[in-house]
Amino acid sequence: MMDDKKGEEKVMRNKISALVYVSLLLCGSVVFAAGGVTYYSDPVKGNSGNPGSADKPWPALSEVVKSGKLKSLKGGDTLLLRSGVHGAVTFEGDNAEVVTVAAEKGQKPQLARLTLTKGSKWTIRGLIISPSFGTAYDKYIVSLGDGGASKEITLEDSFIYTTLDTSSWTEKDWMNANSGINMGRAGVNITLRNNYVLNTRFGISLCAPDSLCEGNIISDFSADGLRTTRDGQVVQYNIIKNEYVPQPVDPNHDDGIQSFLFNKGGGLVSNVTIRGNVIINQEDPAQKFPAPMQGLGFFDGPRENFLVEKNVVLVNHYHGISLYESNNCKIIDNAVYSIWASKMRPWIKMAGEKNNPDCVNTVSNNIAFSFMLDKSVKGENNTKVTAETFKKALNEALAAINSKFGELHETAGRKRMENMEIK
Repeated sequence: MMDDKKGEEKVMRNKISALVYVSLLLCGSVVFAAGGVTYYSDPVKGNSGNPGSADKPWPALSEVVKSGKLKSLKGGDTLLLRSGVHGAVTFEGDNAEVVTVAAEKGQKPQLARLTLTKGSKWTIRGLIISPSFGTAYDKYIVSLGDGGASKEITLEDSFIYTTLDTSSWTEKDWMNANSGINMGRAGVNITLRNNYVLNTRFGISLCAPDSLCEGNIISDFSADGLRTTRDGQVVQYNIIKNEYVPQPVDPNHDDGIQSFLFNKGGGLVSNVTIRGNVIINQEDPAQKFPAPMQGLGFFDGPRENFLVEKNVVLVNHYHGISLYESNNCKIIDNAVYSIWASKMRPWIKMAGEKNNPDCVNTVSNNIAFSFMLDKSVKGENNTKVTAETFKKALNEALAAINSKFGELHETAGRKRMENMEIK
């Protein structure tokens, strides 16, 4: 008899819970999605006193952070941002499961700056981030995990830029521009995926080990497009294009992708993969302030267990792909070319560690104007590049990138690559 009564009470409680859930939905409360709760932030119509529902959203993200409401989100929760300016946003926090901050479908939330000082298990998606939406500042537009232990952070599908119109910029303006994304040295396992970085000094700096950088577009920059500097990083299927301001005006030695050892003379960089990237010195023949750019310039080492494969490099410089101070490193299936009239014909170069006579490296199945390989290198099936063989490699690389990430970057509303004449 007692068990029957308990059973009836349990059924009644379940019915009441279901009624309460439906009532909350009908009253415009937050949405209890599978695996978490969905909240809303609207800088135009939101209010801090609201419950954060679709009908009664919170205000701008900067206010959500300031009020402590962002910290109240639990693992599995989502905060959807609506169109309007959300301010310069700085936050931190560790989550048991991933918390997502993303643009609501069809909305274009704008931030002046984004800094995730430290924390874990955050996904940030579909934002437009530019200093043009706020007060001017120096250095990076986005910084992730540079102020303390950080892990499992993802930034994806976002548009990061200084300003959209650089037609009036001087060479000094290009050199003084904000840089794009900083993956902080205090982080680990950070992912940058399918972001568009436009009109910056440095594009993306990767300083967190065991991290992934894929499908990004880095366009129009005046220093280095991308830097990979820590163990276990994977850099793949990115497009890096349009370098500005030559030497001696700008003393920086510009690279599409650069790798180096932070503490030169001590330490080691290892287990890095550079795969399927496209590096283009200059899309538009009429570009202002064009500058010769090294393709992959990996000079200061030592380094070991690097894999450089299926990259396509079109640069007006001697260094197409160059790896110095290398051991057990491989350069495989890459294409290097130039369409410019200068005497600089890009090569593929590999040199072993100076103090390691037993180091072994591999360079195979590449096309370039020339190959400079020291005695540490086993070279096989490397051939001289032609316009036709390079064009084929470029088309295949772009097709692979577009199949994974789309020909159009939706948040930026821009194509990944413009058509170029290869001759």
